[in-house]
Amino acid sequence: MEPRARLLPRLFIDVVLPGTIAALALVLALCVQQVHNLGERADAAIALRMERITRQLSNDESHSPQDALDRVLREGQADQLRRIELHRSNGGVWSSGTAPADGVATYRSELDGRDNSASWLSMQFDTRPLQRAKGMVWLLGSLCAAGIIVLAWLSRVTLRHRVLEPLSHIQASLQELAHGRHPGTDTTPVSAEFSEITQTVQQLFDVEEEQRRDWSAMQRDNAVEALDRLRQSQAATRSKSQFIALVSHHFRQPLQALELFAGGFDAHANDEQQVLFRQVRASIASMTRLLDALLEISRLDAGVIAVKPVGFTAAELFMRDRTSLNHEAAQQQVALVWRGSHHHLHGDADVAANLLYQLASNAIINAPHGRVLIAARRRGQSIRIEVRDNGPGIAVIHQQRIFEEFVQLQTGENERRNGYGLGLAIAERLAQLLGTRIGLRSEPGRGSTFWFDLPRMPVMEIHSQPRSRPSTTWRQAS
Repeated sequence: MEPRARLLPRLFIDVVLPGTIAALALVLALCVQQVHNLGERADAAIALRMERITRQLSNDESHSPQDALDRVLREGQADQLRRIELHRSNGGVWSSGTAPADGVATYRSELDGRDNSASWLSMQFDTRPLQRAKGMVWLLGSLCAAGIIVLAWLSRVTLRHRVLEPLSHIQASLQELAHGRHPGTDTTPVSAEFSEITQTVQQLFDVEEEQRRDWSAMQRDNAVEALDRLRQSQAATRSKSQFIALVSHHFRQPLQALELFAGGFDAHANDEQQVLFRQVRASIASMTRLLDALLEISRLDAGVIAVKPVGFTAAELFMRDRTSLNHEAAQQQVALVWRGSHHHLHGDADVAANLLYQLASNAIINAPHGRVLIAARRRGQSIRIEVRDNGPGIAVIHQQRIFEEFVQLQTGENERRNGYGLGLAIAERLAQLLGTRIGLRSEPGRGSTFWFDLPRMPVMEIHSQPRSRPSTTWRQAS
């Protein structure tokens, strides 16, 4: 009701009040004019009578004026004349009648004698009838003003009943419509305009209800379709994972057999054959790494890896694949530096170690003859694991693409790096599995820094819980 409370005074001030003020001002002006006219008519009648009497007395100075004064008094009683006095220049005074105690108006007029002597006439009139007439004018004006005020109040009531109450009902209907509910029906008779608005609101509700039904049906259809697509996608993912696992299993055994055969023939081979066997073993190792990467991606996509958070230190995380990473760094002639091994972390140690290995291996490959720093730093309530290299760097437009499968960036036209572009794709999936993300800061020519955050082990748990060393799984150096 607050909008209606604001609208009613506004309408009253803008619509009713100006007309009311104008009507009151007109009544006041008419009353003032009527009172002024009454006074002017009375003054004019008295002035005319005095002029006639003074003319008679001026022409008849030889006789005693008492009879004339008595006659004038009798004739002027109808005009409320109560007393008349004549003052001669020789000191004679004649008078007729008695004046009331109050409500008397005195008028005086000079007489022009033949000897130019100064004489004057004084007449006293009873003004109470004139005052009563003026009071009646003001009384009628007050009644008119009261009628105008009553009409203004009735106009306010009419505005409330004929305009504001239908508006309030329309507002309530629109609010119900906005909340998706059926607008109420107002049976109060109103004007045709408000009836049309109410019908329009009802039509809007019918249209909205129809659209809501269509939208609900569309949502159900979309939900069913999305569920079917999800089931198909899950089935395809499971099929792909099963296929890759089956293919990897069937390929792994022949590759291992080939590696054993190559190792067995290597002892009795000459120099040329040893070179050939080394190339065979390198090819077998490359195919094995590819199969391992494909199998890892299939396991991550299938969601079969269960996360088991435990407490461990950064030193234990660094020792997991340190031998394998040192071997890869030696092959690439990369200086590998480790820092911050005293921090305590909380999470799945195996997944975190695999994630760190993927980032570190990628850094070693991309910084030949360079330097790679693996460090643990505290960031608030988390420990940030950073892998920093001084390689060629990555442009901003390529920083999102490198996490896609089989994507490798070439720094030169003829340069071909080892690997298949799966390491960072695996790393991104591992980070999602840990509930974190991989951050990247890199510029061309200024190296790259990859990082991910793990929760910091609370101090109370470090001292209260017994040391549960995670399982040590050493990655074979290839």
